[in-house]
Amino acid sequence: MIRILLQRLLELIPTALVIVAASFALVRLAPGSPFSSEKEIPPEVRQKLEAKYGFDKPLPEQFIRYLGNLLRGDLGLSTKYPQRTVNEIIANGFPVTLSLAAIALLWSLLVGITAGIIGAIRQNTIWDHVAMTAALVGISVPSFVLGPLLVLTVSLRLHLLPPAGWGDWQHVVLPGLTLGTIYAASIARLTRGGMLEV
Repeated sequence: MIRILLQRLLELIPTALVIVAASFALVRLAPGSPFSSEKEIPPEVRQKLEAKYGFDKPLPEQFIRYLGNLLRGDLGLSTKYPQRTVNEIIANGFPVTLSLAAIALLWSLLVGITAGIIGAIRQNTIWDHVAMTAALVGISVPSFVLGPLLVLTVSLRLHLLPPAGWGDWQHVVLPGLTLGTIYAASIARLTRGGMLEV
C-alpha cells in the first residue's frame, strides 16, 4: 500500500510540472501584458514595472524564477493591488471561503444523508418519490439559478435572512445553502443507492 502511495506521489511531480509550465506559457505568451490598460503608460514607467516584476528577463529565466517562488509559497506581488502580495489577498479571502465551505458541507451531509436514508427505508412510497424528485431537481438546477430563487423566497418574500451583505453569520447562510444543495442531491442519491444494495 505504501509503495503504491509513493508511486502515485512520484507520478504527481511530472504532472504538476506540466500543469505549471502550461499555465506559465499561457499567461506569458498571451498578447498584451499585465500593464496594458485603457491609459497609456509611458515607456520608461513600463520598463520599470517590467523590471520590478521580472518581465524583462528571458522566458526560461522567468519560468525558473516563477517555479522557485512557487515552491517557496511566494506568489509575488499583485499587479492589481501593487502594495499587497497575492498571499495576503488569498489569506484575506480564506476565512470567507472556509465558512462558506463549512456551511455547504454541513448542509449537504445533513440533507443528503437524511433524504437518502428516508428514500431507502421508505422505498417506493411517497417519501421516496419526494426525496428522489427533490434530489433530481437539486442536481439539475444550477447554483446561479438556485441562488436568486433562494434570495427571492427566503429573503424578499419571507424576510428570514438578509439578501446581501457580509459580516454576520446570517449573511453566510444563503450562499452556503446554495452551494450545498447540489451536493446534498448527489449525496441523497448515493446514500439511497448504497443502502438498497446492502
